[in-house]
Amino acid sequence: MAGRVTHESRTALARARLFLDRADACTASERVDFEAFLEASIVFARAAIHRFKKQYGRHPDFDTWWDSLRGDPAVEFFRKERDWILKDAPPKIGQIAYAASVGSNSPSNVPTAAREFYYFEQGVPATATVAGHLQSPTSRLADAERKFSP
Repeated sequence: MAGRVTHESRTALARARLFLDRADACTASERVDFEAFLEASIVFARAAIHRFKKQYGRHPDFDTWWDSLRGDPAVEFFRKERDWILKDAPPKIGQIAYAASVGSNSPSNVPTAAREFYYFEQGVPATATVAGHLQSPTSRLADAERKFSP
């Protein structure tokens, strides 16, 4: 993350995007880093919601807004995955294994990017799933901040 440190660069959502970008840039030989960056992205995405609650939880309309998060697939994804990561183990994430062709010393068609080895949803790279889910809290928190800010 090159550049100046700003209030925006220090938000939990900015950190979630930073770690997701770092995961997405990992090569196939950097899968340990990929997993760590992906986990950090998930943790920070969930932290964004908790930080928002701490900041605006006393607003008279907050509870209604908070209740509206129930059932949001993205919020539920980050809640479930973050809780699992912090309390139990690394995420339950699918991995694709590649095997060498007959008579070959190396696997054929082996991906060069780590993201191609991991998925939450069949056929969708894990980073794409997390990126898609990041859209909801990003827009919902921005809308609510406009509503709750003095």
